Amino acid sequence: MNRYFFDVYNTDGQVLDEEGQLFESPDRARAEALRILHDVARDEMPDRDLVKLTVKVRGGDGAQMFEASLILTAGWSASLFVPPK
Repeated sequence: MNRYFFDVYNTDGQVLDEEGQLFESPDRARAEALRILHDVARDEMPDRDLVKLTVKVRGGDGAQMFEASLILTAGWSASLFVPPK
């Protein structure tokens, strides 16, 4: 088993993983990175019109080995927008 660290970056800054998690393979660590990205997106995206989320995976030696990102942009089309009265 190898230790992998999952650092999360968003528009507010970064959260560095100091503990890491043990996984049997890089593929399992990749799956965990995507799960983390999904969970953070679910929590942060509904309230914002522009979000960029990134999860970077480091191995036990500290070297980055995988990165996954999601970018959301949302906005009303001017021709479709009807302002509230």
